[in-house]
Amino acid sequence: MAKPKTQPPVDPYSPEVIELMIEVRTGWRNMANGIRDMQQLTGLSPDICKMLFDMNKSLTIPQIRGYSKMPAQLIEGKRKKATRGSPS
Repeated sequence: MAKPKTQPPVDPYSPEVIELMIEVRTGWRNMANGIRDMQQLTGLSPDICKMLFDMNKSLTIPQIRGYSKMPAQLIEGKRKKATRGSPS
């Protein structure tokens, strides 16, 4: 009998898993579905998946991603606005 083809587990910090964490954080997925999907992606136990989601509860989206998807012109405007009131 042939062995079923299984995909190797994904790194818990891969872009797919990070986006899954963000979807749960923003409410596009609920916690139960997020745990199930992360378990399928990574091969981790449900308890560990829940712990990863709980650890990220207090973080903002850019902190979870590690970068901001904000356009460069918006970043430049925020930088100028922050330095406008300070004496040079």
